[in-house]
Amino acid sequence: MSFLKDISTPVFNVERLREVPAKEKYFIEISFGDKKETIFYYDLYNIFEKKVVNCRLTSVSRWSVRANWEGVLWKDFTGYLGVKSYKYVYFESYGGYNTTVFGEDMGNSRILIATHVAGEDIEFEYGGPVRMVIPNLWGYKSCKWLKKIYFIEEYIIGFWEGNGYDDRGLIEPTVLLDINSKTHKKINGGEVLEF
Repeated sequence: MSFLKDISTPVFNVERLREVPAKEKYFIEISFGDKKETIFYYDLYNIFEKKVVNCRLTSVSRWSVRANWEGVLWKDFTGYLGVKSYKYVYFESYGGYNTTVFGEDMGNSRILIATHVAGEDIEFEYGGPVRMVIPNLWGYKSCKWLKKIYFIEEYIIGFWEGNGYDDRGLIEPTVLLDINSKTHKKINGGEVLEF
């Protein structure tokens, strides 16, 4: 068992992905301007200092889970690439799931390219070995099984956005289930910091 399983965090796998490459072969394709780069799983360890961020992943289906997520801070990642400004970021999974995030929503200093949760590898069911954790947006913007990161100038409609979900993915005021405490709680909108 793992932390997320132990507290009964829901599992979503809309693309019905069954496997991804082993860590030794796992890579992420990066595209920015006329440059392309490939970063392998273990590059995330060799190039970047790993950081732990305690934050919530909040689902548009009205639940939220708080955990210690570990990985590469988004600001460290873009700094390494030398990407200073961008209009949108396109994310795609190994199963073909995709979503596009507005550049202005990527300024949260707690956004991570995550590889661990609660001190353990992120399990496959929860998007491992590499997923995004964007705590200020609904969970459908936090792409699992991360394969592509493209910095783009034109918006590309993502999977759920093409099915009527909001393009921005900003967390709205609502009542949701806190997975950690198993109680329903009210949130004010934006990153969930109330509990």
